[in-house]
Amino acid sequence: MKRHVKTLRDYSYTKIFYLWISIGLGFAIIYYLLNLFYPQHGIVYIHKSLNHELSDFITILYFSFITLTTTGYGDVVPLGISKILSLLEIVSGLIVFGFLISKLLSTRQQRIIEELYDISFEEKINRLRSGLYAYRANISRIIDRIKPRKRIRHYDLTDLEANLEGIKIGITRINKFLISEERKSITKLDDLSVNLLFNSVSLSISRMIEIFNLLNKRKYKWKQKTIVNHISKCTKPIRELQEVYKKKLLKDEVKSTLNNIDDSLKQLEDLIK
Repeated sequence: MKRHVKTLRDYSYTKIFYLWISIGLGFAIIYYLLNLFYPQHGIVYIHKSLNHELSDFITILYFSFITLTTTGYGDVVPLGISKILSLLEIVSGLIVFGFLISKLLSTRQQRIIEELYDISFEEKINRLRSGLYAYRANISRIIDRIKPRKRIRHYDLTDLEANLEGIKIGITRINKFLISEERKSITKLDDLSVNLLFNSVSLSISRMIEIFNLLNKRKYKWKQKTIVNHISKCTKPIRELQEVYKKKLLKDEVKSTLNNIDDSLKQLEDLIK
């Protein structure tokens, strides 16, 4: 029973319409055959028995479809077994009509869910990008503070560690978001959304490379355990994403961003050796 219900629920509107027409025609043929062989169990039109002419079949067809729609004008009356068959036809019509209404409502509900999902989806992407942007901006400010000074102060490195941790958390969240979204069936990630997030990751790596190159230039010993750990924890989720998206058919822009990330990661990993 459940299998039949699921099959009917999966039908398109066209298939449901054809099913409804088939039920009406099928019962009309049965009524006609009863009229032909067992008139006492057939159909009576305004208290007159129907013959076997084409006009009589049209009357039977008319009775079948007004029964299927549960209208019933009373001008055509079933006899004997036809009464039971008409009840079955009414139930069949109600079931098909019920599934049609259910499908219309579920389609509308699905559209609403998808619209809400799209809104929350865009908000998530913007939030993830904004988080990385904030940490990149802070690192840029640290770079601007360091450049003119002869001596690098301790609190500059403390600020750097805090922002590296923020970038690490941001990249980890992007990793979880992209991988989890790929497993969902409601809405698949489009190349533009993926590229926006990858571009944000690429810019964050570039900003880290910039400040580490500056620290090396100033001959500052920055390779502390905490900083190296933050960098290592940044590279791991990015490598995971690269492995996932290398297997996909992507636009040239996304491929180019992935290649840039790969080159930047190699530079970053060389810096912490």
